[in-house]
Amino acid sequence: MGRGSEPEPRRVPTAVALALVLLVAACGGPSPSPTPAATVAASPGASPSAGSASPVASPEPTSSGPGQSIGTTGAVVLLTNDGSLSMVDAAGRSFIVASAGDGNFGFPTWSPDGSQIAAPRTLGTNKSVVVFDAKAVVAGRSVEPVVIFQSATIDPFYLFWTPDGKAVSFLASESSELSLRIAPADGTAPLDGSGPGAKVRTGNPFYYDWIARDRLLAHVGLGTDAFLGEMRLDGKAAGAALGKPGDFRSAVVSHDRKSIAFVRDGGTGPGQIVVAARDGSEEHTMEVFGSAAVIFDPAGDTLAAIGAAEPVPPAGFPLGPLRLMEAGSGKIRTLIDGLVVSFWWSPDGKTIAALRVQEVVGSGLPSPGQPSAEPSSEVRLVFVDVATGTTRSQPVVKLGSNFVNGILAFFDQYALSHRAWAPDSSSFLLPESEPDGSTHVTVRFPDGQPPILLDGELGFWSP
Repeated sequence: MGRGSEPEPRRVPTAVALALVLLVAACGGPSPSPTPAATVAASPGASPSAGSASPVASPEPTSSGPGQSIGTTGAVVLLTNDGSLSMVDAAGRSFIVASAGDGNFGFPTWSPDGSQIAAPRTLGTNKSVVVFDAKAVVAGRSVEPVVIFQSATIDPFYLFWTPDGKAVSFLASESSELSLRIAPADGTAPLDGSGPGAKVRTGNPFYYDWIARDRLLAHVGLGTDAFLGEMRLDGKAAGAALGKPGDFRSAVVSHDRKSIAFVRDGGTGPGQIVVAARDGSEEHTMEVFGSAAVIFDPAGDTLAAIGAAEPVPPAGFPLGPLRLMEAGSGKIRTLIDGLVVSFWWSPDGKTIAALRVQEVVGSGLPSPGQPSAEPSSEVRLVFVDVATGTTRSQPVVKLGSNFVNGILAFFDQYALSHRAWAPDSSSFLLPESEPDGSTHVTVRFPDGQPPILLDGELGFWSP
């Protein structure tokens, strides 16, 4: 990831500009919530299952109250409007993790076993990474966080637990560069990050996925200085580089750690989305034009990717149909067509939740001599059954500004470290803006049951 490191957006076609305008509008002040119109203009080549279902009014949401179940065995950690942290468990009970007086917190993330929560914190002039005992919070005990890193000059902003849950890796801004650092979760290392092995490598931008406790798959830097390949914790390459990286963010590892996926630069031609064994064998590819994002099925070896499937002026961010490619056979199919801007696999690999921008034509007939109604646009949260391609539901949503500004631009990296789906795949969290400009974290159900509103700007499920 990067802070101010992404290439400047270039000139884009009308459809792409529409997506950009719509997403930026979601960050603005109070405005009417988008509502379904009578007809959805399906994208060219849209499949009935993914693109042309008739819109229906979304069920009325309900607010979460004490004792109201949120329908799973997991819990949600919430970043609230004042920068504090809270938690809601499966039974709907609310707990304060850290109050506003305890500092201003960044995006929290759960440890792999769900027993701890780590978060960046700003308190006075100090920037730190802190770890909370989630079990103690649920037990109703007052919890003092364990500080595992602290600095007045180094600013941590993105956290990703190591696979064994014993340490937290994090990206930080320091001077004019980004660094990847690691700190043990028990706070036993020097808090200023001066201990051996605390700083892995610098680079801007910086994206990575964990292969094992001692090895990463990393995509670092731009242009001729870019690195793409496996990396040890000393920051050095572990094996041959994977070649010149294309226009994408995070390279990813399959759940069994046997396959990898990335985007290869195509020179003057299209880029290639690549799925291969870690040693580079058994390679399969599909073409992509412009920026792309890739994420593996968390329960199998199927890769999902978005990006333009045909030549179009570049958008500067991943935008296009959502396609699947099987690691074993290389078989490719389109699951969701149109302008998909982000997506998330359910933990069981059976459903994908995707945000798609689409045009809507008003139902009113124009007056004689008047031009036809201008198309408007909306964002839909599309839940699709992966096996059949059937759309389970597709409510219209208006995204919360903190989500758009902080998560959406790097959704593929956050999908590796922060969970939007409930652990039993029963529901999905999405920060949504209300007509008065406020934001709720909405618990959305794939089959269209009435959503539940949680108080917060952002929220993440436990494992």
